[in-house]
Amino acid sequence: MEKKSAIDLSTPFNFVSTNDIIGGNSGSPTINQNGELVGLIFDGNIQSLVGDFVYDKSVNRAISVDSRGMLEVLRKVFGANEIANELVGSSSVSSAAGN
Repeated sequence: MEKKSAIDLSTPFNFVSTNDIIGGNSGSPTINQNGELVGLIFDGNIQSLVGDFVYDKSVNRAISVDSRGMLEVLRKVFGANEIANELVGSSSVSSAAGN
């Protein structure tokens, strides 16, 4: 809580997608149409529970933590700049500070 004011609350932290998931997909990467990692799946809605048998794109949803939110927390809450830099492929703190 003491670092809450350091976090940019306009940073996306979670998002919903129509990815076809089933139980056990937590931690799976969420990839955009350009093949870029944009998040990690951590949950699904109730309709995704039957994903072993049927998928209905009109109702099934996967919930992911946004990679921008992960980087925001790594840098500003945990001070883990080296890890954040490694994740974005940067070797210096200054070049990744705006990401």
